Amino acid sequence: MAPRQPASTAPHPDTIRIVLVEPSALVGMGIRGVLDREPDMEVVGEVRSADDALAMAEDRAPDVFLVDVELQEPATSAATRKLTEEAPGSGIVVVGREDDDASILEAIDVGARGHVASVVKPAELVAVIRQVADGEDPLKDEVIGRPDLIDRIMEGFRESFRREGSPPNPLTPRELDVLRLVAKGMRNRQIAESLYIGEQTVKNHLQSVMHKLGVSSRVRAVTLAIREGWLTLDDEGVEGDAAASDGATESRIH
Repeated sequence: MAPRQPASTAPHPDTIRIVLVEPSALVGMGIRGVLDREPDMEVVGEVRSADDALAMAEDRAPDVFLVDVELQEPATSAATRKLTEEAPGSGIVVVGREDDDASILEAIDVGARGHVASVVKPAELVAVIRQVADGEDPLKDEVIGRPDLIDRIMEGFRESFRREGSPPNPLTPRELDVLRLVAKGMRNRQIAESLYIGEQTVKNHLQSVMHKLGVSSRVRAVTLAIREGWLTLDDEGVEGDAAASDGATESRIH
């Protein structure tokens, strides 16, 4: 009889691959304990700083970076922002110092798509990680429901551009349509259905918008577009105009 082959240890294709960025080994052990209990999650690496995480981006190809670092420190903030730029396929979830506005704004500044307080319940942490791994942006949803936070973000942009003239609008009408629906809280699939385009096309438009505006998150793209007057949230008829435009395009193609 042939010897029994060991069971495969290859991860399930739907497993969420996580790199944990945690300065404290003891705290990291506790977070790993939470994540290891989830059948669809695997911690594929643990490092002590955002700088060290950069080396993990290509080597481990994580779906999510769970980042628990002091983002108010300029060097750490810059390293985390670089992580967003160099690993666009990986979402970032920031563990904030506490559940306060300053921590949320820091997470937005580095391009994170998720934010949880340091006192978060394990179930809430797991839920946010799953959302980000699925391509969602729970941090954007949180900010959209907080006009006061949007005001603070916009004030930050005003300060940045205080000594500069207002730049010309670099966005196409379709990119503005997509961004307007993002500002209304729609997810990629909903935007695709509203504009009668593919979900991948929505993602392509958003990547183009963020590249043109030099920002690392959709929230910052929305707030910058509002601040510059390129985008207003009271516009109606986007869906109808877009459908008519796409219908005309299809008629020309076919």
